[in-house]
Amino acid sequence: MQGKIAFFSVILLLVGLAIDVCLLMMANWDDIRKAYAQQNCDTVQTFTGNGIKDTQPFTVTSDTWRLRYTFESTTDDQQSSSFEMTVYKPGNSIPESIITLERPGSDTSYVNAGAGTYYLSIGSANATWSVTVEECSAPAPSGTPNPGSDRTSPSASTPASTPAADSQSPKSKPERNLFQSGGPTSGPLPLMPNGGCPREFPEQRGKACYAR
Repeated sequence: MQGKIAFFSVILLLVGLAIDVCLLMMANWDDIRKAYAQQNCDTVQTFTGNGIKDTQPFTVTSDTWRLRYTFESTTDDQQSSSFEMTVYKPGNSIPESIITLERPGSDTSYVNAGAGTYYLSIGSANATWSVTVEECSAPAPSGTPNPGSDRTSPSASTPASTPAADSQSPKSKPERNLFQSGGPTSGPLPLMPNGGCPREFPEQRGKACYAR
């Protein structure tokens, strides 16, 4: 009898620890989202189009950059529309990030892949889309307006040629220990508030993130 009581006590303890870890992760996501919202971000390039296309390569010099995208249905049956965007480095078939919108709308996703040269592989059906690449600096002081100066805005209405070789080596990325708190090491983890996945769990499957 005492053995059963001890067993159930251990189970309850493990459940409590798991709940604490989940709450800690949710708090960390909220802090990250708030910090990102305060950053100054400048436009690197804007792509527009429809259907399935690979964009021209673009280069970001900041470790922190994001994608702002809009997906609009071209049919009355919006459930027949789809949009998926994958971030690649030229010459590398392993995706850096996969972003999916289940319904028409707009959203922003941060890509935790560091500085370097990338391109977007976009697949859509019964839809038009617009994607803006922005690189972000350190968080702005409270009350300081965002300068937001645009650099270039070419259109990607036609398919881009095969991406050229990566012309810039990525900067070294600082180590992070966000997930070294007893949580899962391979997933699944919930999506970030912005709809994307963290660098430690970059592969999105449905509404969860997994390690490669």
